[in-house]
Amino acid sequence: MATLLYQGHASYRIITAAGIALYVDPFAGTGYDVPADIILVTHQHGDHNRIHLVTQKPTCRVITNVEALAGGHHNTFQMDGIQIDAVTAKNFMHSPKKCVGYLIALDNILLYAAGDTSKTEQMAQLATKS
Repeated sequence: MATLLYQGHASYRIITAAGIALYVDPFAGTGYDVPADIILVTHQHGDHNRIHLVTQKPTCRVITNVEALAGGHHNTFQMDGIQIDAVTAKNFMHSPKKCVGYLIALDNILLYAAGDTSKTEQMAQLATKS
């Protein structure tokens, strides 16, 4: 089963049952020493995108809001048995054109990485994605 380490603010680390290490919005806390396979960044504010804190494997995949919104739509990524769907995120300081949340499906669980967002219309549908 996957394990989750909450590091503070919006930062956390997930390690899957297969040993894949995924970090979300690196900024706060400790525990960045486990080499990352995947790093997700919801937006480009300094309290969500300090990827330099994370030890990274040479094959580490970094997905930021830029890749998540490439082509003008919310993209889906599949790697290492994990599916990552970019979803709408916004608030008075964050344009939905520069900010995303992520649905992360791994080890038969679905996690929602909200980043910095207020309520969106899409949220009502997120639970049905499981």
